[in-house]
Amino acid sequence: MSGVGTRIKRAREALGMTQVVLAKLVGVSQQAVMELEAGRAKGTKHTAKFARALGQDAMWIEIGEGRMREPGKAARVAQKAADTPRVPTAPDNYERIPVFDIRAAGNANALAHDASPIAYTIFALDWLHKLTRSHVSKLAVVQVAGDSMEPTLCSGDQALIDMAQINLRREGVYVMRIDDTLTVKRATMHPKSKRVTLRSDNPRYETYPDLDPDRLHVAGRVIWIGRTLG
Repeated sequence: MSGVGTRIKRAREALGMTQVVLAKLVGVSQQAVMELEAGRAKGTKHTAKFARALGQDAMWIEIGEGRMREPGKAARVAQKAADTPRVPTAPDNYERIPVFDIRAAGNANALAHDASPIAYTIFALDWLHKLTRSHVSKLAVVQVAGDSMEPTLCSGDQALIDMAQINLRREGVYVMRIDDTLTVKRATMHPKSKRVTLRSDNPRYETYPDLDPDRLHVAGRVIWIGRTLG
C-alpha cells in the first residue's frame, strides 16, 4: 500500500467516512479512491483536495510530514473548509491558493490552508513548480493594504507568499508579524553580524535596523505579485 494511500485510508476511517463519500467530496470516482488506498496507484494529483475533505494537512497526506490530526479536530477542520465560501473547483493541472486580507490576519498561522480565506485564486501547477519547489500547502496569497511598500507593492495588490521560505539570510520582501499585526517589509541580513534590517520601500516610513532574526516572526517570502491596472 502506498504511503499516500495509507494515510488517506487512516484519515478516512478515523472519521468513519466511506470511500463513496470521500470520492464525492474530492471529485473523483470511488474506484480511484479504492485504487489509491490499495496501493495500486502510485499517488494522486488531488492531494490538497483529499487533505481538505479529511481535515488533514496536505504535507502529511503527501509525504507524511507532521502528525495526523485526531478525529475530532480533523472533523472540525474539514467542516470549516466545507463551509468556506467562494471555493472554485480547480481544473486538472491547476491548484487553488487561498487569499487572505492582511489586515484581518493577526499572525502567521492565519495564513494556513485550514484558516478562513476571503477567496481563492487558481494557479497553473506547472507555473507554480517553476516558481518554487515548495508544496502548494505552503503557499498563500495576501491582499496588501497601505502604502508602506510603494512602489513595489500598492494597496489592493495580491502577493503570493511561500511560507517555506522564512530564512532571512536571503534578501527579499517578507510577510512577518510585528506587534500582533502582519506586515510586509524588505529584509536585509548583515553578512558579518547576521543582524537584520527591516525597511519599507516607501521612504516616508521608519526603518528598523540591527534586529535579532531569532526574535522576528516570519510568515513567508513574497515570490510573486499581482496587480490590476486601470
